Amino acid sequence: MKLATFFPYRNDARKILIPYLNQLTEAQWYARHPDHPNSIAWIIEHIARSEDEWINVIALKGERRLQCVLDHPQQILQAYIDIRNHTDLKLSAMEYDEHEPAVQLPHFSDGWEPPSPPTLRWIFHHIFDHESYHIGQIGVIARLNGFDGPLF
Repeated sequence: MKLATFFPYRNDARKILIPYLNQLTEAQWYARHPDHPNSIAWIIEHIARSEDEWINVIALKGERRLQCVLDHPQQILQAYIDIRNHTDLKLSAMEYDEHEPAVQLPHFSDGWEPPSPPTLRWIFHHIFDHESYHIGQIGVIARLNGFDGPLF
């Protein structure tokens, strides 16, 4: 069984989010509010870089794909799209193994440890869950700054 079988809805929120992000102005991408420390640009870049780190460096023991500085909304959005396309290719090629060993994680400076053994399946679940959490923040950031959020 392919590992991707466990994540059939992993890209559903993106079907609404990406068109929404495409219609934002640069000012909206970078808008900040005193009640929230981050901008939409920061959130999207954070999602992309986190996925890159967890999949390509931690799980696959390779190199980051996102090396460059992302300094424009379209560049950030393209990195967000590209890293998921790469992740989907890797995920679609992997077989699920219920006896797979835990992946060795780096030591996190804040002392965080996963709540269960970090298998490949756990890592992909973590990445998709992490994205969902931050996508929810985008609606909060938009509304705090006085413009409409994504329609989900």
